[in-house]
Amino acid sequence: MAAGMPALYGANSQLMKLEPAAVAMGAHPLLQASEWHSSDRQKEREEREARRRVLRQAREPLSGLPVDHMFEIPGRPNVVLQIKNYSEPNAAEGRQRARSDIPFLFKAFETGQAPPPRPGTKKAEVPRAATIHEYLDWTVTASEAEDPDELDFGGFRVVVLLPRFRPQWPPPPPPDCPAADFAHERPLQHAMIGAAKPPVPILAAHNKPICAATIRMGPSWLEVPFYATQESRRNKGHGRALLEAIEDICRALRIPRILLCSTDDARTKATWQRLGFSFTTTEELQRYGVTHHDLLHMDNTVQMVKEVPPPAPWKSIMLRHADLKQRLYYLPFSAEQPYQPPPLIANGVAAAARGVAKKPSKPAKKRPRKR
Repeated sequence: MAAGMPALYGANSQLMKLEPAAVAMGAHPLLQASEWHSSDRQKEREEREARRRVLRQAREPLSGLPVDHMFEIPGRPNVVLQIKNYSEPNAAEGRQRARSDIPFLFKAFETGQAPPPRPGTKKAEVPRAATIHEYLDWTVTASEAEDPDELDFGGFRVVVLLPRFRPQWPPPPPPDCPAADFAHERPLQHAMIGAAKPPVPILAAHNKPICAATIRMGPSWLEVPFYATQESRRNKGHGRALLEAIEDICRALRIPRILLCSTDDARTKATWQRLGFSFTTTEELQRYGVTHHDLLHMDNTVQMVKEVPPPAPWKSIMLRHADLKQRLYYLPFSAEQPYQPPPLIANGVAAAARGVAKKPSKPAKKRPRKR
């Protein structure tokens, strides 16, 4: 994450329970059928199914974005963006792939929480509240609700940042291949996401994701319920970079705001506020067109919102030296937009960049003179 940024949704998060009426039966938590005898309950059930049809249609643009395609983020030369779909070929295999690719996302929420009972045991047969383990599995695999009484996890995608592989000195192009063709990346599948021009050198990643978030699209918002960074990569700006990528996705989908589910502790909320988020009220959510069943509701969380800013006016420049070619991005500065150094440099380096002397922890010892 950025300098001074804590681990969002750390291992000390409280268990995120469902509302009291929800119990786990089969693949999803269901409401008992005996509770739906009244006409009011039946009407509510029909209204919920009608609302879900509207939401499924609103989520189609997000489902149409290319998955497993690498996008370059302007101003972030060391990472690349990918959109992952773990709902295919089926939920079981997708869950295994997700837990292998992004284990830190599950670890951040599941550490210290009671796991679900094993299938086939007596505890698994009785009505119970769903665990955070099941919530994560259903979210990353975008498990569709087959009944109006079930909780709906459909439409989710996972966005990840991967470390970009940048060779120190790329090999020269083959003799039968022009240099321009060798350096040119294949056309972008979605021109509105990532950098406006093809990356040079071509995008390549190594190792596994270092930052991940789950997103789901609504009629006028993008929902982000889970967000985490690999422990060894925190406090380095990766969380901020992923947020910039999510904002880029919102602009491509013409979504004006991001609705974030944050843990209810002072440090995490202050971090999100520094990144431009503010707290929402029930009245504001209603004004955005959000109903009670549109978002994932969990205990020990608060809903926050951020209006998606306009894109930054990035400019590109090509750096050439012999066979070395790289496309770099910079922000032009003017009197209207004075230079502001990004707060991503940690500790004493940031103080030196601001021209502030770092106070020594102990007074310097006087060395005796040699005679």
